[in-house]
Amino acid sequence: MTRPPRDKQPPKTPLPNDKLPLSDRLRDLSSTLGLVWRASPKHSVMYAATTLIASALPAANLYVGKLLLDEVAQAAGGGVTYAALLTLLAIQVALGVFGSLLGTVGTASQQLLGDSLQHSVSRRILDKASGLSVESFENAETYDRLQQAYREVGSRPLGVATQLVGLAGAAVTLVSVGALMARLGVWVLPLILLASVPGVIVSNRFGVAGYQMLRRQTHDARVQNYLGSLLTSDTLVKEVRLFGFEGHLLERWRNYYLGFRKTLEDLVRRRSAWGFGASLASALLIGLASALILRRAADGQISVGDFSIFVLGIAQVQATVGNLLNGVSGIYQNLLYMRNLFDFLELPSRDLDAGEVWSGPIDTIEFVNVGFRYPLTDRDVLRGVNFTVTRGQALALVGENGAGKTTLVKLLTRLFEPSSGTILLNGMEASRFSPRSVQKQMSIIFQDFGQYQMSARENVALAEIARLSEDGVVESAVERAGAEFVDDLPEGLNTPLGRLFQGGRQLSGGQWQRLALARLYFRDASVLVFDEPTAALDARAESETIEALRAQTLDRITLLISHRFSTVRLADHIVVLDGGVIVESGSHAQLMARDGQYAALYNLQARGYGAAETVSESV
Repeated sequence: MTRPPRDKQPPKTPLPNDKLPLSDRLRDLSSTLGLVWRASPKHSVMYAATTLIASALPAANLYVGKLLLDEVAQAAGGGVTYAALLTLLAIQVALGVFGSLLGTVGTASQQLLGDSLQHSVSRRILDKASGLSVESFENAETYDRLQQAYREVGSRPLGVATQLVGLAGAAVTLVSVGALMARLGVWVLPLILLASVPGVIVSNRFGVAGYQMLRRQTHDARVQNYLGSLLTSDTLVKEVRLFGFEGHLLERWRNYYLGFRKTLEDLVRRRSAWGFGASLASALLIGLASALILRRAADGQISVGDFSIFVLGIAQVQATVGNLLNGVSGIYQNLLYMRNLFDFLELPSRDLDAGEVWSGPIDTIEFVNVGFRYPLTDRDVLRGVNFTVTRGQALALVGENGAGKTTLVKLLTRLFEPSSGTILLNGMEASRFSPRSVQKQMSIIFQDFGQYQMSARENVALAEIARLSEDGVVESAVERAGAEFVDDLPEGLNTPLGRLFQGGRQLSGGQWQRLALARLYFRDASVLVFDEPTAALDARAESETIEALRAQTLDRITLLISHRFSTVRLADHIVVLDGGVIVESGSHAQLMARDGQYAALYNLQARGYGAAETVSESV
């Protein structure tokens, strides 16, 4: 059965985050608050409650302070007892202690909530990354989204929640303090409120501009970080030093920085100019409000306590209005960044457990007119591929780089799904079965095999981690792969490998490849895939590995990819790929007799070996 071709129409270009409609913004707000609540309901409630209660204390402190000053003023003329003054002072102190207690509990709750939230969001990002298809990881846009998502883990979700609670608290403070200041004159409170607006407008405007700048520079920042990693890599330092291109890397790294710096300087310059203008406007409005109060004080219409409410209330109202408006703009800005996180979390996932569960060994694999094309591209990587391989046979894939060999392996191992055609396992469509259950019958060594900064034992047992504690199985796989060098490591199989962590022992490329082969043998699979299995091995190790391969392929399906024809000749059947199409197939003898592309490649390599032998003999 042939699948319909994938939709070639590119998806609609999504709106920039700062252009999304209000309904989408509210949905993001709801999703963000859901993340916070699920991270820790208890600490969410504690933080909200302590913040709201504490928001009513400024007005209470102002009012008690007014009463105390009025009593002190009256005490100069007599008629006020010392006990009355002490009572008011005790109330003021009690309010301060209560405020400190609320602040302590609120800060502790916020810190614990932030830690829980960071863990929860990080886990969601990692879960999402684990569920993405392999195709997604071959797309640079995915890496940009992943980096943007990780960048928002720390402060953004908590920032939205704290700012929303802060809005409610600011409203409580503003209403209560505003009610006290309204008694001082009808124009006083409006002028103070108006004085807070210019600064908030400037802050919001340039907060959005800062977000847009970072969004535009995500790709450049990733390139700059990559260039920095080249200069600090333990594996690349030899080549960098030998070819002496440190200066070139540093220059490119600095050019990216200078581009960022130029944009940043322009933003800072404009923000500073507008900020100064906003401060000037605020100062003039506060001066006007102060003149009105002083006029009433000169007429004897307000008391000393009332004047203290004005003096202290100016800062309180301005800070509260600033918090209120900055909270609104802060929530808006944080939601811009949260959209980056949600964009990543909304990427389509692939459920590796969807479908019927495969059981038993794979006896036959058949490709029927299989083709593959990456999404949103118009070039077929594979076209019309047909072959069959049965248990006990070895199939080799031969072709120049870019011929489609690795893509074919990814289709065989269910990492990719074909764009057209069908893959049959034991005569049944592979698409019926869950990829994970099929993959349990397959074991592979990739050309770019993993070098895991873990113990040697874990490097082998990662192929089937549930068997890590079984006696002798890791040792058996190591022996079959010819990786006995692990016996000479300081702690044997328990020796940590690599230079990333303290105490790690670095291996040679050939030793790492031996461990990768052991990892392949560790899984008791009916299909073995060898992608350049001897690329990092010397001649003796290659010969030993080939002998081991002969023994392993007797009762399994084996797929070989190699540029070394000494390995390819092991195969019962050889498929030659060129431009994603099978151009030749047959045994080694048949293909040599045909004198086609395979024979040309084989003879080219054979002449290379012959020339090497001639040079060796002359020396």
